[in-house]
Amino acid sequence: MLGRLDEQREIDRVLGRAETGRSQALFVTGDAGIGKSALLDYAESQATGWRVLRTRGVESEAAIPFGALQVLIRPVLSQVGKLPTGQAIALRSACGLATSAICDRFLVGLAALTLLSELGDEPVLCLIDDTQWMDRTSLDALTFAARRLHAEGIAMIFAGRGGGPAYGIAELALDGLGEDAAAALLGESLPPQVRRRIIAEAQGNPLALLELSAQLTPRQREGRLGALPSYVDAGAPTRRVQRAFHEQIAALPEATQTALLVVAADDTGELAVLLRAAKQLGCDAADLAAAERATMIHVTADGVVSFRHPLIRSAAYHAAPYFRRQAAHLALAEALDDSHTDRRAWHRAAGRPAPDEQVSQELAGVAVRAQLQQDAAAASAAFERAAEFTAVPDRRTELLLSAAEQAMHAGQLPRVERMAARVEESADPARLARVNAWTSGERGHPSHAARRLVEGARRVADPEVAGQLLCDAIRAASVGGSASIAREAEAGLRALALPPASEMLRVQARGMATVTRLIEGDPVTDLADLRTAAVRLSAGPDMLPLATSLSLMAGDECTARDLATRFVARCRDGGWIGVLPDALALLAQAQMLCDQHAEAAAAAQEALAVSCDTQQQHRVGQISGVLAWLAAVRGDARSCLDLAVRASRDVPSVQAIAAWAVGLHHLAACHWEQARVHLMEVSAKHAVVGLFAAPDLVEAAVRSGQSAEKAARGFEDWAAAVKRPWAASVAARLKAITANRPLHFEEALGVAADQPFRTARTRLLYGEWLRRERRRGDARRQLRMALELFDQVGAGAWRARASAELEATGVAAPLAGGRRAELLTAQERQVALLAAAGLSNRQIGSRLFLSPRTVGHHLSNAFRKLGIASREELAGVMTDMAPQ
Repeated sequence: MLGRLDEQREIDRVLGRAETGRSQALFVTGDAGIGKSALLDYAESQATGWRVLRTRGVESEAAIPFGALQVLIRPVLSQVGKLPTGQAIALRSACGLATSAICDRFLVGLAALTLLSELGDEPVLCLIDDTQWMDRTSLDALTFAARRLHAEGIAMIFAGRGGGPAYGIAELALDGLGEDAAAALLGESLPPQVRRRIIAEAQGNPLALLELSAQLTPRQREGRLGALPSYVDAGAPTRRVQRAFHEQIAALPEATQTALLVVAADDTGELAVLLRAAKQLGCDAADLAAAERATMIHVTADGVVSFRHPLIRSAAYHAAPYFRRQAAHLALAEALDDSHTDRRAWHRAAGRPAPDEQVSQELAGVAVRAQLQQDAAAASAAFERAAEFTAVPDRRTELLLSAAEQAMHAGQLPRVERMAARVEESADPARLARVNAWTSGERGHPSHAARRLVEGARRVADPEVAGQLLCDAIRAASVGGSASIAREAEAGLRALALPPASEMLRVQARGMATVTRLIEGDPVTDLADLRTAAVRLSAGPDMLPLATSLSLMAGDECTARDLATRFVARCRDGGWIGVLPDALALLAQAQMLCDQHAEAAAAAQEALAVSCDTQQQHRVGQISGVLAWLAAVRGDARSCLDLAVRASRDVPSVQAIAAWAVGLHHLAACHWEQARVHLMEVSAKHAVVGLFAAPDLVEAAVRSGQSAEKAARGFEDWAAAVKRPWAASVAARLKAITANRPLHFEEALGVAADQPFRTARTRLLYGEWLRRERRRGDARRQLRMALELFDQVGAGAWRARASAELEATGVAAPLAGGRRAELLTAQERQVALLAAAGLSNRQIGSRLFLSPRTVGHHLSNAFRKLGIASREELAGVMTDMAPQ
């Protein structure tokens, strides 16, 4: 290779690290013809003794689910039986070897990663070319696998044009060759002025250099005419190369051009299929052979046909007139057997003019099958195309709405908006309202989403459907902190004449009425309806997220934690990796309120990692708020403030948590007024979050000489309704600091709240009060117990405050205690806890979406850090770290 020494060294580095067990991923980007495929070829040439697997995207295959992935793993499919059951089913379904529905495209990616890691001791090289044309499911699955690489001895190298690399994968961007390398590539056979002109025209693009020089006439090669007169001002190098290919194809016999067109329109590469289709158009094997002699295509010994370069495929297809392209697609449709039902439908759609009800029905069938494979993107494309082929207005509306819903499931926001705009007013108002609400939510406007649901409910005749829309509207309004919309939706619910059989919806409506009062900031003395709704809804697996949220609002953090744990387990067992970040975020919030800070941090960090791995960047703000709060408790000021800034760009409920986190940071540092200012923002942004933050606001206000009666009274009323020990304890603490009476401190400490952080806060405040009253002995006792509890939950910032207070009594604070398990990273800790519970590496990998080898690597690190050598010892060390 000429002029690519630095790039070759980068490839060598990737291979070298993977060969030592440190898996690597790299995304090579650049224009067509710039040399991406050549670099992949170089990687393959250097991988002596490796298992090499290769695939590439094909433009006409972009609507076929998992097409590129199938090609990649086809040589090793015999090893699928080694996978955990759920992963094996998913991968077999993706490859068309089973009829079971695929749970999640990311689960397929995890299955592929596990398969690659189980191939033996030799390192594995995966080369994935032309990603710009790859089907979305394959690309999502493969990039997900690449982002989860760790210690498997795998190198994955992608190559593609435009758009940059996938999130979280290192990029190697290719530019044009330098002048010396370009000249060396052209050789010395051309006159200097001709060579200089080609170099200038090609702009360093290697393919352009070779193809433009090959198109020179004998007179141009001799330098007797101006070089490249037909290419002057012809656009970018890729366009010039494509034009050169057009001219090469135009010089071939017409029958050969037709045969090339059939190959270009095909996406199977199967010689037998191509010959059958070519025969219908008057061509035969001799015409394909002529194309091969012209180096346009090459045919392998096992009958696989491919183009020398993707641009030749594009030139062969787009140079043909429209009606010849139609004929080629129809010929291919006839040539395909029943194993290619979906491809046949797409070819018929490309070969026939709309409308055509039969084609529309076939494409709708393609969409339904894609839905069964959980390929929402492909289903959406098929529904939309089916809509274009029907002349029945109502059916077109139905198909477009289905296309929008599937695009919603695929996370294709601009596409959802575009198709929703095309849906006629006759569409199902409930479905359309949900689609429009989703787009508003994804744009970060939950209040707009709530408004659309309320408006949709007005157009629905069925009271049950309208009632569910209004309940959903209140839920969206609660996220957005919009009391007025919640109130409007709640009034609509009360006005509905629900049938007697709608008992579950009635229960939900009563619970949402309580949510409305909480959002409004009204005093709520009875949370029974909220708790009942949470319990009843938790019986339905699809309602677990709502039931968890309602339990949190009811102050029942233990129930919320248990429900969120069920939700996370359901996501793991079902392989719902795309939904997992939401479940983990809810779990982290519940664990945070249960004073299980280490567990909350692990859940939140996993949620953040999976959000990034699945490219759900809009989830990052929500998770950052929880992490900011935990950083404030831990004493990591920089992380707290950075995370709070990230979270403050999100919706009002998340902004409230971010403000709470910053206020808590200042409170621990005794910056009373700064803490008060930030904590005042919490209720203004979200009334329910404000209830949880009220004790901190009261403390900050009292210490800065400000009134906090309203916040204290609001929390006391809510605590009475919550009827939870921790709430009663904290309410007594607030009475102590507002009334300046020690009796209430004793009352607070007399409640068995099972909340070590909150209890430590009470003991700290009591100790501070005792010291000010010159009762130093009693103060030391409270402060020492506070220190022990702060150590227990890893509350470094608060430990520092308690230590300073203890030293002010005249004694030195003890050194911070430590538990060996706290030496572990969040992921090492998760792995160690599961291993201590008796799970195998394979079971842990399935639970945490890691390869078994990566699990083994984390477990080895945990053993080393903990100073142990067996799983039996691990169980003892981790006992005190398990969630209660």
